[in-house]
Amino acid sequence: MVKRNKIIAIHGPAGIGKTAIAGKLCRKLPGKNARISVDYLRDMLCMQYGGGKMSDRYIALAKKIIPELTLKLLKEGYNVIIEIAPPTLEDAGKIDKWLARKLKDMGGKVFLLHAPLASVLKRNKKRKGEFGQGNLSKDLTKRLYDYCERFLDLNDYIVIDTGKFGADKTTSVILKKI
Repeated sequence: MVKRNKIIAIHGPAGIGKTAIAGKLCRKLPGKNARISVDYLRDMLCMQYGGGKMSDRYIALAKKIIPELTLKLLKEGYNVIIEIAPPTLEDAGKIDKWLARKLKDMGGKVFLLHAPLASVLKRNKKRKGEFGQGNLSKDLTKRLYDYCERFLDLNDYIVIDTGKFGADKTTSVILKKI
């Protein structure tokens, strides 16, 4: 029997814990593991992306290249853990819906992490980020949370309510579901 490598995608608002959980999954999954972060792909595509609509366009472009990159990593024998940035106002979540469907069609499990806004704001205050991205402003955190609430269809995801527990428990829940 051939072991099939895993695709695990984690979506949710900024500050929900995607980076922390992706790091824990990489340490707990057996074999070779690769992480893909939409935020870092965006930055690699254009270091001077600015804000607003230009940032949204680079986020959309980063999301569009994830399936091909995932396939290449799978062929190289990696499990692939993907951190998906919140949807953008510009496309109202259309690319997110496409990406979730594409990853599921490839055999992946696509999770949406959810918690009340108050929990996300509290976590964001403590956020250091595994890669040092630090915390976001309260207004930006609220706006990105709102985009998730408005534009993401819960039917496209395996929803995990992380309001009452942290990254370790969330990681355990994900590992049980894969």
